[in-house]
Order: sequence, then C-alpha cells, then structure tokens
Amino acid sequence: MKRFAIQTLAVAVIALTAAILPTAPASATVHEIVAQWCSGHDHLEPPGISGGSNADNFAKPLNANGFIRGTVPFTGAAGPGLLVDFNFDHPASKVVGTGVFIVIGSTPAGPLYLQLIEPDPNFPAFRHCPRLAG
Repeated sequence: MKRFAIQTLAVAVIALTAAILPTAPASATVHEIVAQWCSGHDHLEPPGISGGSNADNFAKPLNANGFIRGTVPFTGAAGPGLLVDFNFDHPASKVVGTGVFIVIGSTPAGPLYLQLIEPDPNFPAFRHCPRLAG
C-alpha cells in the first residue's frame, strides 16, 4: 500500500509539473512556393521560411518524396542532353510544367535542362491566394 501511494504521488507530481511548466512556442515552416506565390507581394522571406534558396531545403524533399524522378534523355534548343524529370502528377506537387525548357548546367551527356513551372490552379492552397485569385 505504501509503495502504491509513493508511485501515485510521484505520478501526480510529474503530471502537475508538466502542466504548469511553460512550453516553448511551436515554430511553423511555410513552404517557399506557397509563401511566395500567395503573399501578394514580391520576394518574401518572413519568419518561418526555412532554408531560403539553399538546395538542402529545395532538392532533398523533392527527391525524397519522388517529385523529382531523376533525369531522362532530352533534346532541347541547345541540343541533346538530359532533363530533370518532374512528376507533376505526384500528390504533393503544387506546380505544373509550362512547356518552356532552360539549360541549368552541363553533364557529360550534354546540357542539363529544367522545365519552368507555374502554380497549379487546382492546388487547394492556391485557390484563395491574393496574388493568384482573380
């Protein structure tokens, strides 16, 4: 009985301590695409945007979730090379391709192309954006 009372008291003290201690505010990260296109302003970097233009914030999640499928052979205005292959049908995609291709680098196979993108008008977060609505 004495052991039960000590355990109950210990649990009560821990619970009370957890309830009254202040907690650190949660920080949210706003995705750069949503923040930039939905802001109604030019270049935007409010608190909460992580990584800025660092590739670690852009490329890693896109590769990890399958939006970037790798590269595929492609022939563009600068000749045969490779195209960064985006999966615009991926559920996490917020963009659509424009059909405009630019050279962003070179590879042993030739130029490295990237298709320019624009906001997907069907993506729910973009439907009521100040800059995109209307």
